[in-house]
Amino acid sequence: MDRETFETDVLLVGAGPASLACAYHLSRLFAEAGEKREITVIEKGAEVGQHILSGAVMDPRGLDELFQGRWREEGCPVEAPVESEAVYFLTRKGKVRFPFVPPTLQNHGCFVVTLSHVVRWLKEKVESQGVNVFEGFPGKEILWDAEGKRVEGVRTVDRGVSRDGQPKESFTPGTDLRAKVTVFGEGTRGSLTKSLVDRLSLHGPNPQIYGAGIKEIWEVPAGRIRPGEVYHTAGWPLPSIHYGGGWIYGLAENRVSIGFVNACDSGDPGFDPWRTAQEWKTHPWIHSILERGKVLKAGAKTLPEGGYWSQPRLFGEGFVLVGDSASFLNAPRLKGIHTAIKSGMLAAEAIFEASRANRYDAEALSAYDRRYRESWLCRELRLVRNVRQAFRSGFFLGALRAGAMLLLGGRVLKDRIAVPADAAQVRKLTDPLTPSLDGARSAPPFDGELTFDKLTGVYHAGAMHEENQPSHLLVADLDICSTRCLEEYGNPCEQFCPAKVYEMVDDPSRSSNLSGNRTRKLQIHHSNCVHCKTCDVMDPYGIITWTVPTDAGGPKYLGM
Repeated sequence: MDRETFETDVLLVGAGPASLACAYHLSRLFAEAGEKREITVIEKGAEVGQHILSGAVMDPRGLDELFQGRWREEGCPVEAPVESEAVYFLTRKGKVRFPFVPPTLQNHGCFVVTLSHVVRWLKEKVESQGVNVFEGFPGKEILWDAEGKRVEGVRTVDRGVSRDGQPKESFTPGTDLRAKVTVFGEGTRGSLTKSLVDRLSLHGPNPQIYGAGIKEIWEVPAGRIRPGEVYHTAGWPLPSIHYGGGWIYGLAENRVSIGFVNACDSGDPGFDPWRTAQEWKTHPWIHSILERGKVLKAGAKTLPEGGYWSQPRLFGEGFVLVGDSASFLNAPRLKGIHTAIKSGMLAAEAIFEASRANRYDAEALSAYDRRYRESWLCRELRLVRNVRQAFRSGFFLGALRAGAMLLLGGRVLKDRIAVPADAAQVRKLTDPLTPSLDGARSAPPFDGELTFDKLTGVYHAGAMHEENQPSHLLVADLDICSTRCLEEYGNPCEQFCPAKVYEMVDDPSRSSNLSGNRTRKLQIHHSNCVHCKTCDVMDPYGIITWTVPTDAGGPKYLGM
């Protein structure tokens, strides 16, 4: 079919902090050199910021460098500077305050922000520099040269396609966006980045491991929590062998950001991040903060926790990777904004060098990797390179090992701790370590005031997709779901998806199986999807692939 082609010098996929920082810094470098180059950013959400979800306490170092220390004077929105902080270990009814704040969680000099507002502001800054920002343009596939070795851009989705894949009256073919260099900044588990890393074998020494985060914004009675109060929790409701914890951040206007992150490597096929986060809210202390308040927004997202050892190769023929797509999150610090911004700036400097030489091959773009290895960003991530992995031995032993690493500046336990991928660790139902899926554990009570079911969470996420379009959640073999997965793992997708996208239902078209039980089939409610990517991460058979929807739909996280 005939497709429109759009030529640009630099194409950035995803309008998160990494891509926008890259676009801003690069446009400034070209302007200072008196050169005019076309820079284009595409964003899969209908608006920049709609698909952005983060806690978030921001280390200002990245913005300080990007705006020469004047980012607040230039209007960057913040909720409050961090005024006080504490870390608590929770039991079912009580809490124990840590005698000191661990180094990785010290937030003096940091700011509580709403990241969706920050990226909206960054969008305005890059547009003022002459950068094109195209909202509602999901990238569907990578464009390659004739030999299939060099990235030449991205093709956007075909619009107006029916559920069965046929063009509707509104059909519009996607656009081929061709560029000299393409920057992949799609965030966590981006579909294009995933295919690129797999195709070119760019994987790091360790596979990426993830956390599944649930976040809510509440309005609470005045005086309940001050803007800039920051609390983190460990312990209950997770067992000691399961890495994770919660946060409580005081925002402006009597609002509070709360959330809980569960590691995806627990091995439990009944792992349910939504249920865990709801249970956490029932703790008496947290309940006392939220009591008589009301939830305003909710959402879910995976976090790339692998860090230094899980970083893929950052560059190649005609492309670079930035931000969460390149594993720049500092998971022990719960910080990824400043690292994303710095990665974008380093990529911009490498692209600028390559453009001066009119070369965009891997050798020219390798300057990005060199700049990274020489930067404070690499030193920061290398210092904590084994901290997340240390907690695989349990909370208490992990805390001792991580403390020793940090206290001695990374000079002990410095060699790579190898870890398997999250999906590879999911245990079968017959494993003696697998808890029962029966009863209250798989169907917790929700009171509708403090705790909410998953569909209510979808509502508060503002998630919407057109029904009559192909599902963007691809399952390679549905028979596995109704046979092997049911018997071996109990269909864990029903548990780990925080948006009730996956549901096993009776299949009247098939007879009962040999044991006399009715056969079941997987039903996919793609319109519920909040784009967290947990299914793509945790499916034990690797048959679920998350792709972009054709309607630029999804959650609406502006204000989160």
